[in-house]
Amino acid sequence: MFLHGWGGSIASFGGAINYYSMRGYGVAALDFPPFGASPEPSECWSLRDYTSLTLSVMDSLGIEKAIIIGHSFGGRVALDIAAKTDRAEKLVLVSAAGLKPKRGIGYKLKLRRFIRDRKKGRDVTKYYSPDYLAMPERLRGVFSRIVAEDLSDRLPLVRCPTLVVYGAFDTETPPYMAKRMYKGIKNSRIVRLEGGHFAYAERHMAFTSALDDFLQEHNGSSS
Repeated sequence: MFLHGWGGSIASFGGAINYYSMRGYGVAALDFPPFGASPEPSECWSLRDYTSLTLSVMDSLGIEKAIIIGHSFGGRVALDIAAKTDRAEKLVLVSAAGLKPKRGIGYKLKLRRFIRDRKKGRDVTKYYSPDYLAMPERLRGVFSRIVAEDLSDRLPLVRCPTLVVYGAFDTETPPYMAKRMYKGIKNSRIVRLEGGHFAYAERHMAFTSALDDFLQEHNGSSS
């Protein structure tokens, strides 16, 4: 079960989906609302809503348990499912989001300037990330609500075999986040890819090779 990142779609995992489909795996994926072919949510969704949607899709497809592979935001959903349910046969976190970033003195100074400028009625758009500003305003509440949730408490709840994959030069979900996930999840292993946030696509052969090794460690049904 492939879960794409924020702003992506089923096509984000197109290479891996084709690779495993051709090797006889039962493969499933979905477009998270409002991306790809999915409509926009009528309300301000939370992580719980995306988790519920994914489980509903699994139910509709008759999938009791799956190897769940999530990239970035999709990793959030995958981690939530693995921590709260027994529906994950195995878990693969690929440049996964979900942990609070480290905040240095530079961030604290920027935050003070932001608060000062907002109080004085000044333009504060320069303080927001390009991704946030490029996002339709109606989605900013959903995005802010989701990224504010720290999933550190989910890590020790994961019981299934887990593979943590990260890009050595990822600046969106830096390597230290992957290493924290690896240390926090029992029965996990970690793999470094030479790439950025989309290292799984940039280094497709290295990614599928690492995933093949992980999948072959245990026999079982796959989706």
